[in-house]
Amino acid sequence: MIKRTKYLEEIRPFYNEDLIKVITGIRRCGKSTLLKQIIEEINKNVDNNHIIYINFEDVEYADIRDFKDLNDFI
Repeated sequence: MIKRTKYLEEIRPFYNEDLIKVITGIRRCGKSTLLKQIIEEINKNVDNNHIIYINFEDVEYADIRDFKDLNDFI
């Protein structure tokens, strides 16, 4: 996995901010990879039970169809 240093440096100051962070980009540009790298970094300071990562292309999460299902899952 290629470390996305530039993007990590840009988002790091906002890790502890009480804001919603949005990562956007075209398909297959590395958004999920960047998110996994962010999770690796914050996992050092945050309990793993406080991190939720859901890949909606994974069949395991096929039952989550709307915000109510997502809320129930969480």
